Amino acid sequence: MKPSIQILALATLTAPVMAQGTTFSTPGMPSSGRTGQTDRFSTEFNPAIGGVIDTLITHLNSDGSGPDGFDLTLRSFEGTVNTWIDPNTWAYGVLVGTEEEGIAVEEAAVIYEGFDGNSNLKAGRFFVDFGKQMQAHTHDLPTFERPAVLSAYLGEELGGTGLQYGNWFPAGDSGAIRYSFGLYDSLVQGHSHGGHGDEEEGAAQAVNDYQEADELSYAARITGFHDAGENGVFQWGVSMRGLPEFAFDADLDDGTELTAEGMSNHVLGLDLTYGWGDDTGTKTWTVGGEYLRLSGEIGAEVDDAGTPGVFGDDTLEVLDSDRDGFYLWVDRGFDQNNSVGVLYSAFEHAEDGAPEQSELTAYYSRNLTEYSRLRVGVTMTETDDGDDSTALMVQFTNFFGSHAHGVNW
Repeated sequence: MKPSIQILALATLTAPVMAQGTTFSTPGMPSSGRTGQTDRFSTEFNPAIGGVIDTLITHLNSDGSGPDGFDLTLRSFEGTVNTWIDPNTWAYGVLVGTEEEGIAVEEAAVIYEGFDGNSNLKAGRFFVDFGKQMQAHTHDLPTFERPAVLSAYLGEELGGTGLQYGNWFPAGDSGAIRYSFGLYDSLVQGHSHGGHGDEEEGAAQAVNDYQEADELSYAARITGFHDAGENGVFQWGVSMRGLPEFAFDADLDDGTELTAEGMSNHVLGLDLTYGWGDDTGTKTWTVGGEYLRLSGEIGAEVDDAGTPGVFGDDTLEVLDSDRDGFYLWVDRGFDQNNSVGVLYSAFEHAEDGAPEQSELTAYYSRNLTEYSRLRVGVTMTETDDGDDSTALMVQFTNFFGSHAHGVNW
């Protein structure tokens, strides 16, 4: 049995027009091409090369202590390369340059597909298979940024160096189910959530360079999509990210280092998405949402023992608790070039006593050409402590050459 043609077609039509390739896609997310100047039967090593320039103009108005005014940013310049190495193996790499951090290797992975059936093994550095949006690069998202709950619980990006096994199989005549499991050197965010509005009060998450097998970070996902009516596709998914062994580290102003070892936490994610397209494939609806729960040792703050400014008696106070959050998203595609959408996100900050936060984003996207996109919109952020803000944004993104990543459906 094979998944129905309707599933494959509708999953692709709900992706942005600039996406390339014929691999599985998922409603509301970009498809991932991996062919360029070469194919799997070519004897030439001539990798497909491409790039992305992503720019953003923001006008921010803050009610609290935040900044106000305009910010013009080259968010990133991305260079990509991908090729088939042999009939069973392909590889890709992504270099990203930003104004703040310079040039870094964001992804570099090899995928072996020579097993029986539909399984594959990925090795290298890559975005982890979690939920609906963490696998995609920021410029491929349907909105300006990832929903705030994802950034708070998983980080701005969820990338790791490791191994991931994946497989998919048909589910009846009109469905398919995929699962994956990966082990990574580290999936920590780099800093904890201790000290809302004052990162110096928090502690950094850290792992050892060398770890036992049961100390490695892990991620797992199972997802499936199925025909829903004449032109609809329904997708569900369950994801898990685990940190079985890490430490909280804090460096104080006097040079004292505080450490709390033997920490662990995990994030559970549940997602649902429905995609619909008309008979012409030009008008679409995509509706989705994701719920997340962060559990375990989720943060640490420096306790000054009641003597501010006096060092030597300070300790790390670790918070062992649960936090919840979610986002909902609706996108309406009028044709292949024009779409509008709304995203709402709400979550509890990880640190103890911090306010709840919500955000509402509305946007309009216009594909100027097959490789150029203009997006305008507004994001309104509210917190329980009144530290609210409104951001008006204009995003211009230009794709050139081959645009291929290891996005999973």
